Amino acid sequence: MGRYIVSRTPRAMKRMNKRLILATIREKQPISRADIAEITLLSRTTVSQLIDELLEEGVVKETGTGVSPTQGGRRPVLLSIVEDAAFVCGIDIGGSQITTVICNLSGRILCKEVIPTCSDLLSLFQWVEHFLGRAPIPTDRLIGFGVGTPGITRFEDGMVLSAPSLGWTDLPLKAEMERRFHLPVYVENDVNVAALGECWRGAGEGKQHVVMITIGTGIGCGLILNGELYRGCHWASGEFGFMVTDSQAIDHWNDPVVTGFGYLESRAGCPAILRQYQRRVRNPAITDAKVVFDRWRRGDEVAGQVIQEAKRHVAAGIINTVALVDPEVVILGGRLMNSRDLFLPQIVKSVKRLAPIQTEIRVSQLGADAGALGAGALVLREHDCPYQGVL
Repeated sequence: MGRYIVSRTPRAMKRMNKRLILATIREKQPISRADIAEITLLSRTTVSQLIDELLEEGVVKETGTGVSPTQGGRRPVLLSIVEDAAFVCGIDIGGSQITTVICNLSGRILCKEVIPTCSDLLSLFQWVEHFLGRAPIPTDRLIGFGVGTPGITRFEDGMVLSAPSLGWTDLPLKAEMERRFHLPVYVENDVNVAALGECWRGAGEGKQHVVMITIGTGIGCGLILNGELYRGCHWASGEFGFMVTDSQAIDHWNDPVVTGFGYLESRAGCPAILRQYQRRVRNPAITDAKVVFDRWRRGDEVAGQVIQEAKRHVAAGIINTVALVDPEVVILGGRLMNSRDLFLPQIVKSVKRLAPIQTEIRVSQLGADAGALGAGALVLREHDCPYQGVL
């Protein structure tokens, strides 16, 4: 049986303490050294030494003075994060579009561009170079890239093991991108980074146990457990689209809407809704699931039947996930939430009726920006630099 080995070297402890101090400043800013020591349980000497280093590194700044202590004495100097001390680039590669952002240490997006998805690396890298050339930041303050990709990604070496919608198998994206740009690159599943984005600046902010489900071309799930991203033994946690939500499918189903897709996303994702409707009305000329929702709004009974069936499958998956994980909140995002007035109320009602606990269901606050912002957050969480801890 394996066990975790925690490094206790002075260098490792110093790095951990710095990260703790930065996280405390981020959450409580402006805050004094004395209050940091009280909250973190570090000695005042340790806090003062590490704060001096962070000031010298330009990561934190003094922002005025607080109220004098009740026993008298000097007013404490207050500290805050220097939000523009560094920047990160977040790239969200979706099935139909790529969203690229530059954000600062507080998660404020400074620039953003969206292009149609390109799956060949040369075109992708040329686009990133073009984007960076137009970005309104000093390039020497860019500390790394975070990339969200659909499918299964091995985080430790940034290998995209399987991304059917892009035609990628065993693609060493991290290695190729670092070779091109000479900066650290962190590659993660696209829904995992969307979950990080929502926990940083969106519907999951302040939560420690979060389930993020996105429904678009495919259906994916990101899990934040005890404040940490859960990836699973084989880097495949959260493959929500592979849930089997009909017992009859166990023995006979073999009809993925896209090669490599699972059962649930072949019954409830946008391509699945479109395919079911095309089959029932025998009209392959309809090419967008949005048309199906529009027709339901106008009273089309077949469209209503197709969407109702998709809703039941999604609700079953959420109920099972809530029963298994016990999250504080379930966040729903993706293209299908553009029609949430037709899709969401019945799902909430079903989950409330059948789930063992009353978990709150929220819609993504960040929308299409969640993945790119979360990819930026990934850099700040993982990169071993003075800024680790601002997230």
